[in-house]
Amino acid sequence: MLAQALRSRSGDVKHVERLVALNGIVSSALTALNTNSAALRVVSNNVANLNTDGYARRRVDQQALVVGGQLSGVDISDITRVIDKYLQQETLSSTSGTARYDAQSGVWSQVNALLGSPGDGTALTSRLNGVFSALGQAALSPASSTNQLGVLNSLQSLASAVSTLSSSISNVQTQVDRQVSSTVDEANALIKQIYGYNAQIQQATASGDQASGLLDNRDTAVGKLAELMDVRTSEQPNGQLTVMTIDGMNLVSDSYAQLSYTPATSAGAYGPITVQDTNAASGAAIGTPQAFDQHLSGGKLKGLLDMRDHALGDLQLELGSFARQTALSLNAQANANAAFPPPASLDGRDTGLLASDALNFSGKTTVAVADANGNLVRRVDIDFGAGTLSVDGGAAVSLGSTIGSFTAALNSALSANGTAGFSDGQLSIAATGANGIVVQDDATTPSNRGGTGFSQFFGLNDIFHASVPSVLATGLSASDASGLAAGGKMDFTLKGPNGEIAKTASVTVTAGMTIGNVVTALNTAFGGAATFSLGSDGSLAMTPATAYANYQLNVTGDTTARGTTGASFTELFGLGVQQARAQANGFSVNPDLMASTQRLAVGQPSIASTTVAGDSIVSHGDGRGALALQDLANTRQSFVKVGALSAQTATLSDFATSFYQDVATRSAAATTEHTAQSDRLLEAQSRQGQVSGVNLDEELSNMMTFQQAYSAGARMLQVVQQLYDTLLQIQ
Repeated sequence: MLAQALRSRSGDVKHVERLVALNGIVSSALTALNTNSAALRVVSNNVANLNTDGYARRRVDQQALVVGGQLSGVDISDITRVIDKYLQQETLSSTSGTARYDAQSGVWSQVNALLGSPGDGTALTSRLNGVFSALGQAALSPASSTNQLGVLNSLQSLASAVSTLSSSISNVQTQVDRQVSSTVDEANALIKQIYGYNAQIQQATASGDQASGLLDNRDTAVGKLAELMDVRTSEQPNGQLTVMTIDGMNLVSDSYAQLSYTPATSAGAYGPITVQDTNAASGAAIGTPQAFDQHLSGGKLKGLLDMRDHALGDLQLELGSFARQTALSLNAQANANAAFPPPASLDGRDTGLLASDALNFSGKTTVAVADANGNLVRRVDIDFGAGTLSVDGGAAVSLGSTIGSFTAALNSALSANGTAGFSDGQLSIAATGANGIVVQDDATTPSNRGGTGFSQFFGLNDIFHASVPSVLATGLSASDASGLAAGGKMDFTLKGPNGEIAKTASVTVTAGMTIGNVVTALNTAFGGAATFSLGSDGSLAMTPATAYANYQLNVTGDTTARGTTGASFTELFGLGVQQARAQANGFSVNPDLMASTQRLAVGQPSIASTTVAGDSIVSHGDGRGALALQDLANTRQSFVKVGALSAQTATLSDFATSFYQDVATRSAAATTEHTAQSDRLLEAQSRQGQVSGVNLDEELSNMMTFQQAYSAGARMLQVVQQLYDTLLQIQ
């Protein structure tokens, strides 16, 4: 009986052991079902996102499930996004490079559409050639009103082309500046979005989700931000992504940065983009704003700033240099010429001078009154060196030492034959009756103030006008009164090639300041960052310190005015890049010329010390002045370094050609760089796609593998069910 009981007991134990073994198999089979079911979901998500931009495929990593040291089936060790960090950063970098040059190419397309080609009738070179051609015709038949009208039309055509082009480039700059503002807003939205994703991903990571779909959304946002600016990223263990500029300025971390920019109210007066960290919890700003421009190395924002501040700004400087040199050369010759019949009056430009300013002229000149036939009526010989004048070779009379005293002496000398007046910076000389005014410099010792002759300095017979003076050698000295009302203020920034602000400075005028005092105040305000010096010719030069060699002076505000002239201090001396660019603004033909073709000075005066009343000093049919103007086509002018053009001695036409060449070179360079960066981006995306992209064949293969594993697990459960049934039938 005992033996039989033991055998029965032993059978029960084995039966239980078999049941336990089957339970283990069931557990393993269930892990196979669960694991491969999850793997199949990952594969299906991969396939579903086959064409989703920014999606990185997920990879399922499996491992043996161990419980208590015993194998208990299979488990998923991790579901990971398949990415290559190097290729990811390379894609971001090439995205920024492509966007930078794409922005530049777009703006260059607008500029090229404005310019016309050097060989067509709309280009500056064509308009300039038209002027010299018309002057050649006028020289052949000076008295022809048709030829005179042809000259004026060609001059107007050139002036209009310069002014229109300057205005158009300024408009493009304004458009680009507005794009800068909207791009800053777009960047701020993306930075906040990335910060928001960071917070959500941190929560997902804390709960064990290493492959959240938020990661793809965040990468997409980072990619869009990279289109706007060059960025680099660093992923933290908690899932947070740190985003910064290439040189390390924070954009997204525990806080996020916000950019700020106010569009300029006028072309050229651009402030910096600033950046400041923000406390996400309170929304309060952290620290003080910093200039952001210099931290940009790529992206659309960099491309726009390059075009606005450099390319377009340089073109304005080059165009301004062309306009100024054209005005100086043609005006100089026109003021040496004479019209027939002589004009009844010569009204000068606003020189910015005051009647109390020192005369500061040297050399000799003659102001004559002639009748309608060009015969001398009265001759006033002025010897600035001696400080005297004489009438018709008579006794010398003192000029005095100021602009006002000279004007009074000239007015007295003209007597009943004419008048001279100086008001609001303008000199006017008029003849009485049907007579006219003729001015001629001495051939041996011509008049000179700051390197410019008497007639041209005052602009008595100018051809071209602009919104700012072309004559910047004022002839003023340090001891001259500034003429500026107390309280007027000048504001400046010294700005670097990448938007760096080296120095901001302000000078407020106090009562009784001399020109020298103002220059001293400028040097004090800049504290060595730049040095201002007044030349012997009355020009004011600004020289940046060695550390700021390529920096430019920007005038951000000037409320000063010299007496009643309306000329500000910076305008008078041409300070700041805005003044240099403005040489082409409002470039136009003297309205007096446009009102009367007969005022066109195509002849030359003939006044000698022996000329007496009744002698001819201007003759009908004299074309020497027109020939002299035409000769300027082949006269080499001195151009200073400006924009991208080096200092050179060239004809006006050659310089205009250089201007077009600069546009063509820069435009082609932007196109080439855009092509290179686009190719780089395509290659990076292709390689990234090979690593991170969804391969349909690979996913189908994985699907079959996981399905088979799932089927095997299901088959195991089926077999176990059969074994359970069999065991339960055993008694």
